[in-house]
Amino acid sequence: MTPAMPEASLTALMHLLTEQALLAMGVPHPMMKEVPPANPAAARFYVDLLGVLKEKTEGARSESESAELEEILYQLRMRAMGLKPAPEATAGSKS
Repeated sequence: MTPAMPEASLTALMHLLTEQALLAMGVPHPMMKEVPPANPAAARFYVDLLGVLKEKTEGARSESESAELEEILYQLRMRAMGLKPAPEATAGSKS
């Protein structure tokens, strides 16, 4: 039996992007046996996408959607602050 798909909604999109950000941060997902290594650049990309979503939907969200998006962004940004930059981003040029 195939599980029912959730209704397409702004909340579903927020949760999808949040899930991707957390996976990119190296947070285990209950449906995965192995967690891919953290990818800070990808994690920040998904957090930035949520920020764009917030900006572009301003005035069109319900009060509960706005509150949830604010909380998601806050939590993800706090986690992202603890991420170390990817090795290639820290490699300086040799003189």
